[in-house]
Amino acid sequence: MGKIIFWLIVFFVALLVLRLVNVANSRSARGEAPRRAKTKDTAMTRCVNCGVYLPRADAVDGPRGPLCGDAKCLPGQTRKRS
Repeated sequence: MGKIIFWLIVFFVALLVLRLVNVANSRSARGEAPRRAKTKDTAMTRCVNCGVYLPRADAVDGPRGPLCGDAKCLPGQTRKRS
């Protein structure tokens, strides 16, 4: 019984070593890991009518401040607050 457990342990250790070698080889074959594109930090702003936060570049300038561009938030349309 002891020999069976010993050979099972040897077998699984060999599988682990082969897996680690395979991962190392595939990483070196690919070269460097692909780099993430740098995300551009954008300032967030809040719509003065509905309160939604959105990037400043997407905001529409309204008479009272930035708007989100939704049909009910465009100039001439006002939202009733309860």
